[in-house]
Amino acid sequence: MRMGTRTIAVCAIVCLHASPGAAQQMLTLSDVLARARAQAPQIVSARLAMEETRGRLLGASLRFQENPQLTGALGNRSGPDQRFTDYELAVDQMFEPGGRRAARIAGAEAAIAHSSADVDEVTRVVLRDAASAYYRALHANERIQLLNASFELASSVYATADRRFKAGDIAVLDVNIARASLARVRAEREAAEASKTLALGGLRQLLQVGEDVAVAGSLARPEDVDLSTALQTVAQRPELRALEAEIAEADADMRVGQSFAKPQYGVGVSYSREEGDQIVLGGMTVTLPMFSQGQGQRAVGAARASRLRAELTAAQARVQQEVRSAFDAYNRRLAAVRVLESDAIAGMDENEQLTTRSFEVGQLGLPELLLIRREIIDTRSQYLDALLEAALARTNLDASAAMLR
Repeated sequence: MRMGTRTIAVCAIVCLHASPGAAQQMLTLSDVLARARAQAPQIVSARLAMEETRGRLLGASLRFQENPQLTGALGNRSGPDQRFTDYELAVDQMFEPGGRRAARIAGAEAAIAHSSADVDEVTRVVLRDAASAYYRALHANERIQLLNASFELASSVYATADRRFKAGDIAVLDVNIARASLARVRAEREAAEASKTLALGGLRQLLQVGEDVAVAGSLARPEDVDLSTALQTVAQRPELRALEAEIAEADADMRVGQSFAKPQYGVGVSYSREEGDQIVLGGMTVTLPMFSQGQGQRAVGAARASRLRAELTAAQARVQQEVRSAFDAYNRRLAAVRVLESDAIAGMDENEQLTTRSFEVGQLGLPELLLIRREIIDTRSQYLDALLEAALARTNLDASAAMLR
């Protein structure tokens, strides 16, 4: 928002009188988003949870799911004339039927994809909240600047009213009104400072920052967004990718269940000594899947996949509508900003100076001056609020369309 020379001077005075010992980190929007990606607790936790999921792939990739079995036996054989010590050693290894390992790996990879989508979903929400906190802090900064300028003008009006009262030009009632107007601006400035403190505190908490921070930049009217572009990127919404990964995992579970309908086999070798004779044997084991054929796992996987496909279809329709609603709301916010810019804000600095000068020379009464000044402050405040709402609406649209990641 374009400010007058008086506002710029007030801002310069505030900056010059700031405490040099209070070291603050100045954060732009890109700084805020980068810090959120790197150190926001929710994102860090989601990434660590994803590393837990990767351990499943390590176990699923093993070629042999069962360890070799070593068995042994030892005993005495007593005959009429001799006594023998017989023993037997055997090693067996079971093998999975074809396709089970591939299905197990596919399920583990789908679980990793699901966890990755969860990380992206947490990131999307955190970045939306971080950008919103940044814009709220900017709004508080600019409102304080506006009220600082208003305070200087209100002080000037009060001084002029007091001078004219002493000269006998106006009544004491006008002086009291000017004093009350000055107090009102001071109170609004304190409230704005409180809002700034809360906004920056929320930002520090979100970014896990211990030291003081400040935001750099200014509120400006965001750019237009093409609806078709937003609808094209919505397919990358993490929650949709998570459902797709869950469907792939359910399909993999069904394939694992189907593998139990195939025989499982194993091979082994044994060595024994019996009555002094040494015996070496090779053996093979084949399971007969007559009863347990993975029926339960197949049924659960099929039902889960069917449910998830229905949820995915519903979620796709929902996010499409969400983006369209966010787009319409954003355009309405932009329209409000444009109306204020074209019909209210233009020439307001000049009008403010003219009304103050008219009061100083006695061409304008104090009640009229205060009424005009209150209208100017309210209009400027409404414009700042409109800029904030437009920025928040754009942030919400970017997050809904998966453009903020």
